[in-house]
Amino acid sequence: MDDLDGEDLVVGEDMVIGALQRMVGQQARGGSRGGAYAQSARGNAQRGVYNAPPLRAQSTWPHTAKLRSYMGFGFATWGPTDATDKPLPVQPQESFRGERLIISPPTVVGGASAGLVLMRRIDVGTMPQSPSVAQPAPAVMFQNDTVGSNLDLQIAYRATTVQVTLGITAAPGAGVTVTAAVGMFGVWIR
Repeated sequence: MDDLDGEDLVVGEDMVIGALQRMVGQQARGGSRGGAYAQSARGNAQRGVYNAPPLRAQSTWPHTAKLRSYMGFGFATWGPTDATDKPLPVQPQESFRGERLIISPPTVVGGASAGLVLMRRIDVGTMPQSPSVAQPAPAVMFQNDTVGSNLDLQIAYRATTVQVTLGITAAPGAGVTVTAAVGMFGVWIR
């Protein structure tokens, strides 16, 4: 019925008028495509095209506000005759879920060190975050340029201790000090 000319009209006038009346009635009720588009355009004009819908009300639990952030653990330092493990505990004041641990390349002062820095374990509260804490991992797995070293740690709820423990394979030696800095990126849940 879109291309009707007076000359091509084969059907009776009553049929055409009835079809037009039905189309107008559908558009008035919003039942045809044209009516739906017209109603949508009127609604957008009244609301403003770029207005965002109102935010839904959210409860305070579970927490949904998240911020990508970091948490520092400090430094582990081994002196000339020291080969002990260095626990680095932190108690976040807000809930935090760690995703990426960064261990700086060890800084050696006073000579050369034969020891390798190791990641002994990560704990959130009393739960180890590795399937096996019996064997350490090399700290180079967690350097800033390592690919594919993302973690999915448990959430450390506020005031829960998160502890990273570093070790070294051998004491640095006479007059040598080895230092490694540790930090973690993750989601701060507020």
